[in-house]
Amino acid sequence: MNINLKENEEIEFKESLSQLDKGLKSLSAMLNKNNHGTIYFGVKDNGDICGISIGNNTLKDIRQRVKELIKPQIMIHLENKKYEDRDIIILSAEGSDIPYSCDGRYFIRNVSSDDQIEPQLLRKMFEAGNSDLISNYKSYNQNLTFHQFLEYNKIKGLHITNENSFLKSKVFFTKEGAYNLMAFILSDQSNVSIKVVKFNGTDKSSFSERTEYGNQCLLNSINDVLTYIKSLNTTRVDVISSTSRKDMPLFDYESFREAWINACLHNRWIEMIPPSVFIYDDRIEVLSYGDLPYNLSKESFYNGTSIPINRALKDIFMSVGLSEQSGHGVPIIVSHYGKDAFSFESSTIKVTLPFAFEPDYVLGRKVRENIVNNLNENQRKVLNYILENPYSSQQEIANKLNISLSNIKKITIKLQEINLLERKKGKKSGYWQVKLYL
Repeated sequence: MNINLKENEEIEFKESLSQLDKGLKSLSAMLNKNNHGTIYFGVKDNGDICGISIGNNTLKDIRQRVKELIKPQIMIHLENKKYEDRDIIILSAEGSDIPYSCDGRYFIRNVSSDDQIEPQLLRKMFEAGNSDLISNYKSYNQNLTFHQFLEYNKIKGLHITNENSFLKSKVFFTKEGAYNLMAFILSDQSNVSIKVVKFNGTDKSSFSERTEYGNQCLLNSINDVLTYIKSLNTTRVDVISSTSRKDMPLFDYESFREAWINACLHNRWIEMIPPSVFIYDDRIEVLSYGDLPYNLSKESFYNGTSIPINRALKDIFMSVGLSEQSGHGVPIIVSHYGKDAFSFESSTIKVTLPFAFEPDYVLGRKVRENIVNNLNENQRKVLNYILENPYSSQQEIANKLNISLSNIKKITIKLQEINLLERKKGKKSGYWQVKLYL
């Protein structure tokens, strides 16, 4: 007689209860893989029912052995089923408190075998099983104040009568009563520095500008970045016909907002590496540090399933209107830029938003670079010298470069005419400002 089932990632057969410990190892591996599993005792590998002998204490002994071997403890269902004159025992369990260990070791189901879990995957599983690590880590600084955080909540319409009770409701304390890491990054004393970096070109070979938002409540820094990026989102008007025109933004701001909020929400803050924004000539990149949760597939991620690794932080984001429960952020990005907007590598998640057209500041820079390339030798010497010595007088420049004063005057006038040089604060006490770095 055959049970008409096959071993797989959710089912395991054992011929006898002498293999109980091996069966429990398989059960823990199934829980770690699928959050449920079933072991049939009294069934051969091919599904043939061989039966087992069941005594008065058999089921009790199995329950006790499950308690001894599998941690954290699980709720199990035991069933004694008879096939003609043969008894089998069906042991099943469900659980999402991963990772589960069996006799101190961790396994994961792979088809019909039980493989020991690699350390990197085990770390991800611990994070998935405890999605509030940021709340459990004690802040190294316990002298914290929250004026900015409280003011931000008041602006959003939240009525705060008791500050300490309010902070407790937001999970700002560890179980021992100390300020946690989440409290620190939302405090006035936070030293988190979020960087928005602009590059000349399409790679990082030529740095242009870096703006830092930090040393303040994380909520304020998040909004500062949103404000800055929004200011870059210029619009180009495309004339479709004599009676029709279309406004085309440089990028979809809603997609950036969702990418940025998600980066801040799902970032691995326990390592204190903040998310960042990189701006190139043709795109914006948003980087956050961490991986997809262990039990979240990429397809579920693209469809909007959200498993935050910082649940308490998500509750705060939701309460102040930065985030929503719907999980529509990723689908919004996918709808505008496709799944290729996301890349997962080296414990980072990157969202890339291509520009719809070449920004005006890029066009302007290229024009100015072309102008510089057409400067003659003396003009280039003067511009480079002023760049290093902005307070020099025209006579000093002439002396240092061995160029006549009359020629220096002509050159500086020319450089000002083509908008590469500007005189600040007057002729006598002012200085030169080079408007393009060479």
